[in-house]
Amino acid sequence: MRYKNNILDKLNQIDIIANRINVQVNRGGTQEQVLESIETLKEAIEQTRSMISIESDDFENQFSPR
Repeated sequence: MRYKNNILDKLNQIDIIANRINVQVNRGGTQEQVLESIETLKEAIEQTRSMISIESDDFENQFSPR
């Protein structure tokens, strides 16, 4: 997987955002702050999804006839 490090970095960012949402909820953050963090989380997930979808499927290619 060519973009493995990029995807792992993005997953770390997603984890950080999820932890931020948890802290905001537990400490009584404003609804606006929580919603903004949720939107950021959704964007990060979508970016990760698109990074994975453009990656060639090495497993599939391994078994394709040559």
